[in-house]
Amino acid sequence: MKPIKTLNNFGLLDQTTIPQNLISMLLAIFLVIVMSSGCSLLEISQQSEGVNKAGTISGRVDIESGSDAPVTILLFSKQDFAPKLERKYVLQGAGEFRFYAQQGIYYIAAFQDTNRDNLYQQTEPATLYGGSDLFNASPVALQSSGHVELDRLILKRPIANKINRDNISFEIEQDHTGEIATLDDPRFSREIGALGLWKPISFIDQVGIGLYMLSSSEAKRIPVIFIHGAGGTPLEFAELAKSLDSQRFEPWVLHYPSGLRLDIISDYLVKSINQLESQYPFDNFYLIAHSMGGLVMRSTVKKYTASAHHPVIGLTMTINSPMDGMASAEFGARSSPIVIPSWRDIAQNSEFLRNIRDWPWPEEIPYHLVFSYQGGDSDDGVVDLESQIPLSLQAEATRLYGFHAGHATILTNPDFIRSFQNILNNSLL
Repeated sequence: MKPIKTLNNFGLLDQTTIPQNLISMLLAIFLVIVMSSGCSLLEISQQSEGVNKAGTISGRVDIESGSDAPVTILLFSKQDFAPKLERKYVLQGAGEFRFYAQQGIYYIAAFQDTNRDNLYQQTEPATLYGGSDLFNASPVALQSSGHVELDRLILKRPIANKINRDNISFEIEQDHTGEIATLDDPRFSREIGALGLWKPISFIDQVGIGLYMLSSSEAKRIPVIFIHGAGGTPLEFAELAKSLDSQRFEPWVLHYPSGLRLDIISDYLVKSINQLESQYPFDNFYLIAHSMGGLVMRSTVKKYTASAHHPVIGLTMTINSPMDGMASAEFGARSSPIVIPSWRDIAQNSEFLRNIRDWPWPEEIPYHLVFSYQGGDSDDGVVDLESQIPLSLQAEATRLYGFHAGHATILTNPDFIRSFQNILNNSLL
């Protein structure tokens, strides 16, 4: 028997002896209850730990718009393609709010729901924490079990868009096309990639755009142009670039701010290819694109083939690309004050997607469609298989290749790298 301490009738601790078999029976009953409810001790422990580590983000909203409409405060977590709406907090007027959340990077937005449809309209008074638009808004870093007190949010008027940054058209002063660079260049850091997604204008001002060569251009070598995705940089292609047969191929990398509208990027890439062909004549070139870069690649091919060109596109490849769009981007573009221009193009059924999907792929251009998945899931951790390999693209593709890998880790997956080498080497046979 095992003695334990209990409370007697007077509320004092007392020594009581409980049979060991009764303790075992009670424990067994507890385990049956837990298991029958679909839980496990590990899940209980993990969820309890999650609650204990939750932090808080709080603040106050004041109204100077003259409207008495209710206020909605939105908490978004930072994601690869579009911010994920984590929490909503509704006030009937000015007042204080508090969010409970796990450690992470967040954005805060607020708007007055003047038509009371529970969705944000661009004509409604709105604000972003730390700035007038996403290009200068301040992310909120929440630590485990921490607390962040925000400065006051003021609702005055609809968010002003002094420059239509969605359709911005300009001559890029810092154009680095044709420069020779290495992948350890500070301009290719992951921090710079994040800057290009969240603050593309700052990226252009501070870094510039470029179609860089990773070695000096030599005759009789085929340029292989790598196009990164949202928040990415050329650094992601280090293993693929290194795997190229240097006697036959030369790696080029497009480095661009992934927050811009994708038509701007494909226009730039077509111009840069033409520029380099006039400087270093070549007969054909290849396009290799990862993630959102696949949309840029298809738009580029559409524009490039619209006129007569001497260099031909000898091979193309998309890797884990959301060719059929992203539902998260559609939600962000439709119902949030936090909108990055490129999300409008990635959004399912966007005008950009319709334009490149309805365009028939040229039969003479080989198209290799690469996708990946994780475990038993129907995605690669970011993009659904349905978007990676829609039926229309399967019909256009020269061949499909599937790998058990994550959205980003596929670029360093040994099986994929071997297949990549074989595809390029066989393209010359």
